[in-house]
Amino acid sequence: QAQSMSPTEWCTNGAVSPEAGVGIFAVFVLFYHLSEVAIVYLYNPDELSFDSLLLSRGYAIAMTSAVVEYAVEWYFFPGWKGTCWVFAIGLAIAAAGEALRKIAMIQARKAFTHTIYTYQRKEHKLVKTGVYRFIRHPGYLGWFWWSIGTQIMLTNPVSTIGFAVAAWRFFAARIPYEESKLVAFFGQEYVHYRRETPSWIPFIP
Repeated sequence: QAQSMSPTEWCTNGAVSPEAGVGIFAVFVLFYHLSEVAIVYLYNPDELSFDSLLLSRGYAIAMTSAVVEYAVEWYFFPGWKGTCWVFAIGLAIAAAGEALRKIAMIQARKAFTHTIYTYQRKEHKLVKTGVYRFIRHPGYLGWFWWSIGTQIMLTNPVSTIGFAVAAWRFFAARIPYEESKLVAFFGQEYVHYRRETPSWIPFIP
């Protein structure tokens, strides 16, 4: 007798297998890093370097910890893991965050860099169209929700909170510093843009 299955292969009898869950998570992470490099190569090749992969020691530790949490919780509390609807919510959040970030990078083109410059490059223009019309730092907002979504996919309660707190603290420090440079570059034009356009990152105006 054939087993009943959900309409999608990754969700069987209401649960996502460890292999499918970790596999889809790995695809999301791999795509994130490779697409960062691809977009820099296509739209801002002068900025292309190994650093375009956005691999840091802290990030590697965080992602490794997330996989360890998933494995430990699956082994000791398998009933906590793999619920299809939780996985689907996390997948949707991560995909939306990834799409927003990549759209922002493409629309900004050479104005988007992974490094905060202390001087104004001739290619650096203040972008206020497209997604930037509604979101002041769409690349940051996209990454914020991408990182949280990946942990909801894995039903990692500790890492979900940890990633949210770490990402928020990172942007709470980075955005004011970056914006101090943008005000120096663009003056009142950026002051007005900052006042009129929210970041939409919680508790960061």
